[in-house]
Parts: sequence; structure tokens; C-alpha cells
Amino acid sequence: MSSDVGVTLSNGCRITHGRGANIKKPFSDIDLTMHELSPGNQKGFRGQLGFIEFTPELRLPRHVHMDASKERLLDERILVLHGVGVVEIAGKVWATAPGTLVDITGGIPHTWSACPAGVKLSDGSVSEGKFTMVFEYEEPTSFFPTRSTETVTNVAQYQPFDGDNFDEIRFPKLTAQQVAEQAEIVFDKQQQRLSLP
Repeated sequence: MSSDVGVTLSNGCRITHGRGANIKKPFSDIDLTMHELSPGNQKGFRGQLGFIEFTPELRLPRHVHMDASKERLLDERILVLHGVGVVEIAGKVWATAPGTLVDITGGIPHTWSACPAGVKLSDGSVSEGKFTMVFEYEEPTSFFPTRSTETVTNVAQYQPFDGDNFDEIRFPKLTAQQVAEQAEIVFDKQQQRLSLP
């Protein structure tokens, strides 16, 4: 579903890339183009801000985020700086190109890894097997692992992971072929399929 900025998924998460952003040229005499990936946020994010460098070997466990008192589900924002990431959002796999902002609504189970080398994006570029993300949380939080891919709308619905081995809920090890077959990508304001070179 398209929104004013980016593509809003049915679960409330949003993926914004390229021409799907607000594009501004604020100066007539300076060649500056601004890609506004978010029209602002009403939440006033105050949580941790940082970055993570990924390879396909780094596969996060599926999780949600809550406040420290475990009373409220929290939103998260991820900006892909360079490389190609893959994210599972509520059980669906998406590839994320450089310059993509992913807004993950509180209560949506998600997990990340780097796209394996060899996946061709809509602009003709090919993934190299690594990516760097910047993350920001609505409030201070940590990871709350879950086996479920189902959206939770309140903390009481959260199903904690009860296993001994996070491998059971990590982003799956996918080949370039599997990513091309399973994932979609938001490029500009269009949901698209991936391919191999």
C-alpha cells in the first residue's frame, strides 16, 4: 500500500527508498538534493541510536522491543547506509537497498541479516554480502526474542522464546537464489521482485 512517503505495509510498518521519499532542492544556486525519508515522527524517538555492520553470518534472533518496565511495545527505525540488508517483518522477507528507511511498528516480530552476494536489485546493482545499518529506538530497550511471527498489539500477547538455542529463531541462512525467490524490495515507491545477474 503506498502512502505519502514510502510503502506502508498492512501491519503498519513502512519502507521508504529513493523517489519514494520527499525530495527537496532547498537552494536554487547549490546542487543539493535532500531525500527526506520520513515526514517527521510524532513519537519523538529518545532511545538508543547506533549502527551495526552485518555479513550473512550475523543473523539476529527474531524479536520485538518493549520499554524497560515491559509495559509498552516500542517502535524502531532502521536506515540502511550501504550494502543490501534483508529483514523478516512478521514472517515476510524484504531486501533493503542503500538509502532505505524501515520503520518497524512496536509488536511486529522482526530479524535482520546481510543479503548474500549475487542478488540483483532493480537499479542493476548486485549485493556484495554485507551492509551497515543505523538503528534508533523510540525509548531505551533491549531485544525480546520470540519464536512467533505474529503481530502483538499489547505486551500481554508477547510470547517469549523458550528455547535454549537462538539458532532456532535467527534470520534463516539463505542463498542468493533463495533471497531472489522469496524476498521483495521497495525501490522508490514500488514493491518489486528481485533477480540474479
